[in-house]
Amino acid sequence: MSEALHPPESAYNLIPVEETKKEKAPRYVSKFRPAVILEKKLIKEPIRTMGPARVELPSTENFLKKHSKEPKLPEKTQSSKDVHKTCSFTERKPPVPTRNDRPLMGIHTKRDFLKETAVVVPMKPHPTYVDTNKGHKQVLENSGLVPKFIMKKVFSYSCYSHKHVQTLLCI
Repeated sequence: MSEALHPPESAYNLIPVEETKKEKAPRYVSKFRPAVILEKKLIKEPIRTMGPARVELPSTENFLKKHSKEPKLPEKTQSSKDVHKTCSFTERKPPVPTRNDRPLMGIHTKRDFLKETAVVVPMKPHPTYVDTNKGHKQVLENSGLVPKFIMKKVFSYSCYSHKHVQTLLCI
């Protein structure tokens, strides 16, 4: 403890140490500061009362009422009620003919039912094969998996000559 109060003697302790203060740079002040302060006062002067100076206060008689700002639907008239009654869902259909009624004879139409049904008949689907597990399809005819030329007239049991087969391969 005595060492802390009285440090050991040293030649360096005998030389007086001059304390030097670091001089700070002067504080920065913008050259536009006076103009900014003046401009701020000019802008805020008229509205320093939290809003425009002269505003008419709303009268107490014209207060908002419930649903007053919602759009109003036009009033129902007699004609609009009639339209609802003549809806196709509510009007009556003609009664089903009884068992004893005879069908009307001699009714002709220009409509050709044969042509209309011919157009409606779906085409046969082309045979396909699925290529991948994701369902990628290919036409089976062009794939080479089905023999294509075996039904030709040229391929009969009597055509076994070597020249004839060569000409078919060249085609």
